[in-house]
Amino acid sequence: MPNYEVALSFAGEQRGYVEEVARALHALDVAVFYDQFETVRLWGMDLAEEFQRIYEHGSGKVVMFISKEYIEKHWTRHERRSALSRHLREDAEYVLIVRFDSSDVPGLPGTAAFLEAGDYQPFELASMITEKLGISPFSGKASDVPAPRSTALSGEVSFDYSAYNGRYVIGRGNLEFETAWSKASDKQIYVYNDPNSINGVALCSLEVSNLWEVSNAAALDFTSRARDPRVGQIAVLRNIHGFYVAIQVLGIKDDTRGHDEDELHIGYVIQPDGSDGFSSLQT
Repeated sequence: MPNYEVALSFAGEQRGYVEEVARALHALDVAVFYDQFETVRLWGMDLAEEFQRIYEHGSGKVVMFISKEYIEKHWTRHERRSALSRHLREDAEYVLIVRFDSSDVPGLPGTAAFLEAGDYQPFELASMITEKLGISPFSGKASDVPAPRSTALSGEVSFDYSAYNGRYVIGRGNLEFETAWSKASDKQIYVYNDPNSINGVALCSLEVSNLWEVSNAAALDFTSRARDPRVGQIAVLRNIHGFYVAIQVLGIKDDTRGHDEDELHIGYVIQPDGSDGFSSLQT
């Protein structure tokens, strides 16, 4: 069973904030337990037994995100009791408190020092956690930060492709694609299969002008590391779970060609049923 440098305990109502903390810790190369990172491993396990192991024995520290919902829920109560059992037994700084509100925590001394979630951005809090773990915030690279993301399965996004190593994440879970881009011109751009979540990248012919027209994506040529779609052209990425996303380049700004910034504007749609055609997703 894996052991972790830190485990995160929280209520679902605060998942958005906590997930950003978890991704920031992961980017800093911290072994963090966050439930959605472990979906497949936890599938079929006795969660009561496994969560007790993680929160009482299997982590260097536990960060407890306190809220009204956290106090009330059965699973968080189980996690809290497991963590506090070790905390009180070892008389150590095992449990680190981050508060969303002033709810009382049964079993936790009222004098325990805490941080207010509202005072810190998620990446800032993640950096503080690494310091508490005895890991220098400068031990990694300054570029080791989580890329921006859109969890929607379709839509349009714009982002600075010269930042975050050219990475932008779309989708979620097994439908996640970490896209990677670099400059070519304001008419074309390079897209890569380098991220760990990507199995391959291909281009549709210029005759395919709409995302819904992409069909038989599996027959496209995925044999090159990089492709260079033009504005208006569609790239197809396949991830390591076998799902496809069709991405159309809608606009490119290039700061070496008269623009104020490097910006990529794309439209995309992820096929969630595992097939390689997109016509069924037309709205």
